[in-house]
Amino acid sequence: MRIVHTADWHVGRLWKGLHRLDEAARVLDHLARYLEREQIDLLLVAGDVFDVPNPGAEAEAIVFGFFRRLGARQIPVVVIAGNHDSPSRMDACGQLAELAGVRIVGKPRPVSGGGIVEVITPRGEIAQVAALPFAAPGVFVSALELGKLSINPKMLYAERFHQAIHHLTQGFRPHCFHLLMAHTYLDGAVLANSERLAHIGEEWAANPLAFPNTVDYVALGHIHKPQRIDKALVPTEYSGSLLQLDFGEVNQPKSFVVIDLQPGQSPRIERIPSEGGKSLVDCHLSLEELPKRESELRSAGWLRLTISTKEADPDLARKVRERLPNALVIRHEQPMVVPTLTPSRAGKSPIEMYRDYHLREYGQLPSSDIEEAFQTLYTQCGE
Repeated sequence: MRIVHTADWHVGRLWKGLHRLDEAARVLDHLARYLEREQIDLLLVAGDVFDVPNPGAEAEAIVFGFFRRLGARQIPVVVIAGNHDSPSRMDACGQLAELAGVRIVGKPRPVSGGGIVEVITPRGEIAQVAALPFAAPGVFVSALELGKLSINPKMLYAERFHQAIHHLTQGFRPHCFHLLMAHTYLDGAVLANSERLAHIGEEWAANPLAFPNTVDYVALGHIHKPQRIDKALVPTEYSGSLLQLDFGEVNQPKSFVVIDLQPGQSPRIERIPSEGGKSLVDCHLSLEELPKRESELRSAGWLRLTISTKEADPDLARKVRERLPNALVIRHEQPMVVPTLTPSRAGKSPIEMYRDYHLREYGQLPSSDIEEAFQTLYTQCGE
């Protein structure tokens, strides 16, 4: 059985004023073409399909169009909700998506309620997918039960996650391929620095040893950096995001995972580079270098530029974006100046202190218009 594992699409994400819907459409088109060409038996999507619980219509059209395309080719899909998705909305969409061969699990379910999704290929191979969507600790345990627990609160999530995994994997039948899919943060995973930090930390960390050796492969979502979890007892991978989602992911290749399963053998795992998204580029240069590198940087992707200049230029961002409209972040760097002793501020009025600051930073006193604007803002803040 050939399986593809992906996660963390974040379709519809608003980032630096961009929705990047065209890039999302391209990377999903590349993924669909691969699935069709390679005759993949099953696609696993491990959460964060969308970036917000109530995505816009354009984002939904891209995702549902992708699923419809796979349904027409009879490529089954199993999807779980991530921390950015709405569990209830995903479950509701799943009722209709099932007509296209897409099984969606929005909220954690017991085995008897659909916590294990079974897929049968045309060749008669059976895969059982234990599906565990993102769940807060409170989903695993009631408030009344929480008060009776003797366990350290920071260990609560790991313990309840382990119990949920044990319950689901106990439902596996023999003579099937056994897969587990979860959207979680595993202790020791390396962050890409673009994840939602509210759901990353000790109190959210699951133990890599929670996965039993009855599982053939563990497909994870939530961490955007592609990586293998070596501490786990069974093959366990974060597919990572399909796009570089923030400048913390500069120079980080994006991919999806292909798993080949044969009865009685260890899975063969490879990564296929994702195509269609623009690279994020972090570049440091001087203002004088900019004209020489303009052509190169225009086609480089989305830019974060640090521009070094000899003196302050309040109009720098506009000048740079006239040449490079793909520059999303522009940072100004001036030569380090050894600070000089400044006279005491004691007894000075706010406007006098502001004049000192302006003279120190810009080498001249502020204009009357700037002084008036300062006074207005200062008064408003005081009120």
